[in-house]
Amino acid sequence: MQEKLSTAFYDAMFGPEQLTTDMNATEQVALDSVRNILNHPEKLSTQIPPLPTILLQLINTLKDDNAEFSDIAEVIEKDPSLAIEVLRIANTALYFKGDGEITSLQKAVSLIGVAGIASISSTILLEKIRPVAPIYYRMFGKQIWIHSMQCAFLCKALARSEQQDEFDAYFLGLIHDIGKIIIFNCLCDALSSGLTEGAPGTRAFKELMSEMSADISFFIAQEWALPKIYCDALQAHHHIHSDPLATLLYKGNLLSEIYLLVKKKALDDTIIDNLLVKLAVDKQIWLDFKKLCSEIESHV
Repeated sequence: MQEKLSTAFYDAMFGPEQLTTDMNATEQVALDSVRNILNHPEKLSTQIPPLPTILLQLINTLKDDNAEFSDIAEVIEKDPSLAIEVLRIANTALYFKGDGEITSLQKAVSLIGVAGIASISSTILLEKIRPVAPIYYRMFGKQIWIHSMQCAFLCKALARSEQQDEFDAYFLGLIHDIGKIIIFNCLCDALSSGLTEGAPGTRAFKELMSEMSADISFFIAQEWALPKIYCDALQAHHHIHSDPLATLLYKGNLLSEIYLLVKKKALDDTIIDNLLVKLAVDKQIWLDFKKLCSEIESHV
């Protein structure tokens, strides 16, 4: 199963593994571009999508134990699209049971709660940096955001069950694959160059891309000057680790990749049950996640 999981994401992105073991011209061009970026940090810096400034301000405010709802609302109102969405959600039946309409951001924040605001805001703001090349996004890039959203949900649910910070876990789930956006852009350049041939899909290519994307994600987190706890977790999330946040991310990412195999009917329930026991994950978290997956996919 470990071999299947090592490329599960790229299998979902590019389709079944190609029979040939040699990388084609398209894969080689994309791989060379990624290696060139990794070997020259100054080039990587130019490729990194800018983190919305307001997101860092919001993270700092949400992490401030002395912050009040008015402080959070003050940050949110700096981004009109975010403010409108927060008000819209606050007025849904899930949160608002009264008459009239909520027009105050402060009241909206108090109704939704800090954890809810954190999840909603980070998702909306990070959507601005997801890959958007029209044709290739539909072909490949959409899977990056779907996987990130699913991983974020799992990380948040796991954090709740283990009494850890839900926002930290959710945010990490959203950004852990940000390196794949760089790879996606390199692949788009290769596909649109007109000088290459063949579609990506060999196991060698998928495995190399998977390894490189993790390194790029860590570098981007540092470039964004994210809090050290996020950078440390990204660097260590490849296995069960002494860092609780890294371990949450490891479990969330693993389970979201397992779901990709479940969709292909490549795993039976017995294997999954054994894995959940091994990871010490409540089966209800997995069942809730499976119910939500189709909703996430339909909204991306």
